[in-house]
Amino acid sequence: MTNRLIVLSDLDDTWFSTQRAEPTEDKRLHLAAVDRQGAPLCFQTARQSALWKLIERTADIIIPVTGRTSYAVERVTLLARGGYTIASHGALVTLDGTIVSAWAEHLAPHLDEAKTALEQARNHLEPLVARLAPGGDIHLRVLHDLDVPVYLSVKSCAELPERLVAALSEASARFGLRLHANARNAALRPHYTCKASAARFVLEQLLERHPEDTVLTFGDSLSDIDFMGTGDMAVAPTNSQIWRQLQEFAQ
Repeated sequence: MTNRLIVLSDLDDTWFSTQRAEPTEDKRLHLAAVDRQGAPLCFQTARQSALWKLIERTADIIIPVTGRTSYAVERVTLLARGGYTIASHGALVTLDGTIVSAWAEHLAPHLDEAKTALEQARNHLEPLVARLAPGGDIHLRVLHDLDVPVYLSVKSCAELPERLVAALSEASARFGLRLHANARNAALRPHYTCKASAARFVLEQLLERHPEDTVLTFGDSLSDIDFMGTGDMAVAPTNSQIWRQLQEFAQ
């Protein structure tokens, strides 16, 4: 039997980005995702689209590994293949839209504790957010995906204030959560939201009978590096956080 090519890939900012991130009109060439109302939201450049089409033609299995919830993954127009999805920063492993039973068993002992920690973190941060953004420009929301508590979402219309970033770091330690943050958004996540653990779990299922398969991984942020290490080779865009960090190390 011919060895298969398995691709595990992050989505946003690896294969496409929003209109805000790609403001130049001539770059918004290929639709990649829509919003909740079905309106165009994310686009690929011509080069991204060409490389993705090459992956589609050559990969036997394509698995999204994304911070998106499972229902947000459904709004992505790029083709996945093989049935598996790793969603909500690695909190969920689904097969054809249903949580894999063995993964559900792995999560079950931790769900109540995670729900409590996320709610406590939200309650702890709400007074500060109200002071920093009295106009409601910063939003806190505990998200569930397929009934699993997955993270406390922090979204801002502008760059997150330094005081809030510091408070998020303190809250992550206080309530036993992981912090993932960029300029405008942040997420406090339970410990089971781990892309690398989810990727290893899926690969164990896939490689058990086909150990000679080749695994290729794609990602853009430093938080992707651990899951990218589960592959035989890893690829990062040259405008990514990973690449910028590598350039700093190389100097």
